[in-house]
Amino acid sequence: MNKLKYILFVTLAIVIISCDNTDLSSDQDESFVKFFGSWNTDIGKDVKPFDDGYLLLATVTSVNEKNTDIVIIKTDKFGNRLSVDTIKHSGGNNTAGKLLMTDDGGFLLSGSYTDTTTNNEDIILVKYDAGMSQEWESIIGTEDNNEQGVSVCKATTGYVVAGNTDAEDPVNGNSKGELDILLVKVNDSGEEEWMKNHGRNGDDFASEIIWINEGYVVVGTTETFYEPDQSAFNIILIKTNNSGNENDKMTYGGSFNDFGHSVIRCPEGYLIVGSVENISGGNSDAYVLKVDENNINTIVWNKSFGTTLNDKAYDVIKTQSGYIVVGEKELTTGKAGYFINIDFEGNLMYENVWGGYGQSMQSIELASDGGYIMTGSSGVEENEMICIIKVNSDGEL
Repeated sequence: MNKLKYILFVTLAIVIISCDNTDLSSDQDESFVKFFGSWNTDIGKDVKPFDDGYLLLATVTSVNEKNTDIVIIKTDKFGNRLSVDTIKHSGGNNTAGKLLMTDDGGFLLSGSYTDTTTNNEDIILVKYDAGMSQEWESIIGTEDNNEQGVSVCKATTGYVVAGNTDAEDPVNGNSKGELDILLVKVNDSGEEEWMKNHGRNGDDFASEIIWINEGYVVVGTTETFYEPDQSAFNIILIKTNNSGNENDKMTYGGSFNDFGHSVIRCPEGYLIVGSVENISGGNSDAYVLKVDENNINTIVWNKSFGTTLNDKAYDVIKTQSGYIVVGEKELTTGKAGYFINIDFEGNLMYENVWGGYGQSMQSIELASDGGYIMTGSSGVEENEMICIIKVNSDGEL
């Protein structure tokens, strides 16, 4: 089956790259594979349904300058590109974070922006209305330090962005140059209201933030907090109040490097996905765990998926029958896009693999027709294009 899907993926890639988008007929929207970019290290970071089509947030490399920019690509429901918007080109390296669909029909994006006058990174937030026009832009950072924006969520009013800072913090003992998890609250116009650090001396970095009624939940990776029998990097989950102050935190992992990439709220708990290195410390498995909503120290269940090679999970969504997890699976030919369907107890129902020569799925969302839309990258290192894949409700192309 994997060999068949590999052949199908390659065939689709050749057909789609070589044909005119207008050749697509109305019955081809149930599944497709599309590529955008220049084969110069471009990666899709997030995707959302929008205006009877899709929004794609990506990091692309400038062909001539070799720096990176944040772009928004709008497509129709067949994946045909309708527009591309480059976000505040600075001449430095700007990188995409996550998208947030807002209650007014528009959206907000997070990312990192390099100020070339200081060569420092700052958080960037850009708000669009429902017509794809920019409403406001906010650059947030501290003097002489680097801040990155990786995820954003709604708040009771305004928004909270999760990211990282390498600023010195005399309170928690973090040294300048080491990363702390950073939360920044902005109002509805993008004006900063508060900024909170979480970490210790060493690297602690965020991957995703979600809003809950009593505050926020952040997942990421830490090398400074650990439980008994843990070492190296571990998955960390932090619960805060509405002011960004810590209520609780817990780390998950073992003796090797373990990374937290995404979190969602699920019935009576939180579902976390990432990767864990196996007992030899040489290869990783895609990792999914459910923790108790009221006591995040309690792991309800945890599951690993993969082979003896490197496999990773990057994103997860809830479905009527369980969860869909996406990431990458290493084959003997190279990386492939990884699609894992599990029930509410974490038991594998089925998995699909696409490609095998440098594919990785970073984000997944439910499509309006009951299928799934995903984005990531396709290609070998430094020769990667943005890839979007639309599959049907059975996870099939």
